[in-house]
Amino acid sequence: MSLPRRRRWPATPAAVAVVLLGAALVATPAQADPSRPSQPAAEVNGPQSAAEASRTTQSAAEASRTTQSAAEDRTAQPAAQANGPQPAAQANGPQSAAQANRPRAAQGGPVLKFHVVRNEVGLPQPAESDPPQISWGVPGDPDGGTAKDVVVKIDVSGISAFADVRGPSGCPDDVCAWPVRDIAPDGYAGGLIEMSAKPGAALGTTGTARVYATSSNAKVIDTTVKVTVGAVNLVVSRLPQTDTVEPGSTLDAPFTVANTGSLTAQGVELRLGTSHELGFAQRFSNCVYGTTDLPSGNGRTLPEAVCRISTPVEPGKRYRLSTSVGFDVKKTALFEFVDYDVTPLAATVPTSAKSGNGSGPELALVPDGAAPPGESLTEKWRWIVNAVNTADLDVTGDTVTADPGDTVTLAAKIRNDGPASVDLITTDGQISLLVNIPKGTTAVKVPERCRLWNGDGTNDPDPDAPAYLCWIGSPFPVDKVATMPFVLKVDEDAPATTRGVVRHMSEWGAELTFDTNKANNQAFFTVNVTDGAGTGGSAGGSGGNKPQTQTAAHTQPNATAGTTGAAGGGTGALAQTGSSGTSVIAWASAAVLAAGGALLVITRRRKPRTAD
Repeated sequence: MSLPRRRRWPATPAAVAVVLLGAALVATPAQADPSRPSQPAAEVNGPQSAAEASRTTQSAAEASRTTQSAAEDRTAQPAAQANGPQPAAQANGPQSAAQANRPRAAQGGPVLKFHVVRNEVGLPQPAESDPPQISWGVPGDPDGGTAKDVVVKIDVSGISAFADVRGPSGCPDDVCAWPVRDIAPDGYAGGLIEMSAKPGAALGTTGTARVYATSSNAKVIDTTVKVTVGAVNLVVSRLPQTDTVEPGSTLDAPFTVANTGSLTAQGVELRLGTSHELGFAQRFSNCVYGTTDLPSGNGRTLPEAVCRISTPVEPGKRYRLSTSVGFDVKKTALFEFVDYDVTPLAATVPTSAKSGNGSGPELALVPDGAAPPGESLTEKWRWIVNAVNTADLDVTGDTVTADPGDTVTLAAKIRNDGPASVDLITTDGQISLLVNIPKGTTAVKVPERCRLWNGDGTNDPDPDAPAYLCWIGSPFPVDKVATMPFVLKVDEDAPATTRGVVRHMSEWGAELTFDTNKANNQAFFTVNVTDGAGTGGSAGGSGGNKPQTQTAAHTQPNATAGTTGAAGGGTGALAQTGSSGTSVIAWASAAVLAAGGALLVITRRRKPRTAD
């Protein structure tokens, strides 16, 4: 069978048709096509040739690449279209001609912003074996889509006269480059260069390195790093852990500041972050009081004071605070801490920020002798402050009456009766509830924060253990209640009364020593079965249903999920834990034996998918 012959249009009429179509397209005002989900990127990003405009069936990505290719063949457009009234080379750093002619980012596209560990870096003179770095990172834009064709660069021409730089590919022409390519909305890219002062470079010599990037569709906000020969190295003293603080008292923080570098710091920025049950006893006029979400809070916002002190700190000397910084220990304090560190005071701090928002006296530094040995000093420190206090955690169970075959809900609860709030940032022994499933019942749905428990928490859960560990987490303030509802099905052969123990412990099975009232540390899940078969189950829950862990789909949540809300009552996937699986296997084995087959059936138990 031959294929139909394709009809060919004469060349001249086809050319005329194309010209007429092009004229019609040019003369017709642009309108949005409601049948198309979005315009091609080429239509958004500026004028096109007639050939480009006629390609209406191209995808957005193809149109963007076509526009970029055409742009490289045209005269370079002024960078003012994307970056203000500047030539492209000035707006985006040293670039090739092709890079300078890249199309500007589409309106509403991703915006990337650089983060550097330090905006000011000092180079020891003479150079040391552990050289300083310019370390950068750039997270994706969660609201702007994927940034395409990203190339990160550091222009070191401003420091190359006095600094040796070691970066990727040798940094030709004083430009270090990282071809990052694409950065997704939840992605991240990072890198670093090492620097050392050249022999003979004078102390105090200063220059600037510029961190920037190019992208085919993203706007990138660049940054600069000041580099100086010589280093200001500010350190603080290590305060030892204290375990004898009385709730309601005021605690003094006698830490000191020293400069072990080679240059004088013209001032210092002292940062103080505390746990929630400590308060600032005095608010100094040159400190700004607020909150912080630094990593020291493990995802929680913490109280913070930033004090900008204009006292010069000379090399080799130690300084103490002119007035002791005190912390009020609240009645609810238990496991607390103070984070503190100092950095050189930046010259670019706004005048309004320097003034602070405290009403007390100005905090200053007073000379206090020579800098002590290095082992007693550190750049930052966490001072552990444990109060002499307790927290009474009250556990309650639940009781229901049901018929065989019924499905019932029992809720385990835990309440903090105080006097202390429990926020375990400084320990991993988080609060948990251990729930034993009553004998003669099957757990068909369990809370999302619960997982099968094997007895010690160090290995995979034992599928024969009828118990779940429910992670409560912290902070767990006074009067907060967490609720864990379990949905159970009453077996046909359930005893008349059956119960399982509910008690609190740490996520690793340890006792919570701060709870000294043992009378309310455990309770029971009790099921009274109408016309039950027996006279009661084990109080400890042993010998109850056997969870089939291959069908459970529970995960242990993160710290943030465990600390929000008064109740943790969300329910997870069907647990399908019970004795029915055992009876099916027994029936199948009997059938095989009755057939006369001498078969050895080996059932490999699947491990539950749990996250610790």
